[in-house]
Amino acid sequence: MHPTDSHKFNEHEAAEYVGLSRSTLSKRRVFGGGPKYLKLGRRVVYDTRDLDVWLDARRRASTSDSGDVATILDSDQRDRASAAGLLGRATTPERKSPSRSSPSRRGCTKPATAAQIGQAAGG
Repeated sequence: MHPTDSHKFNEHEAAEYVGLSRSTLSKRRVFGGGPKYLKLGRRVVYDTRDLDVWLDARRRASTSDSGDVATILDSDQRDRASAAGLLGRATTPERKSPSRSSPSRRGCTKPATAAQIGQAAGG
């Protein structure tokens, strides 16, 4: 397929194309972080150009790669990513780590009182 050619995939075909399950693709439509899609009535379809841009934005050179989309893509890919609205924003929602309402007391002991110290010393 030529880079300018476009084909529309249903959800099943798109999931297979990008290597995700249909369920994961569906969840990413709801919560964000997935490829752009078209809603035609009740039907969801994906354009192969949008799938390719989404995949290209996730290309990494190593496991320590920061994932900065602008530095990973070549100029053609950057233009496609920019046109798809992928540059300059996070692709997945930020998650806050759960915080505890009170610190853990495991392993902590109360300081000894003066009376307890005196008793331990034999006095």
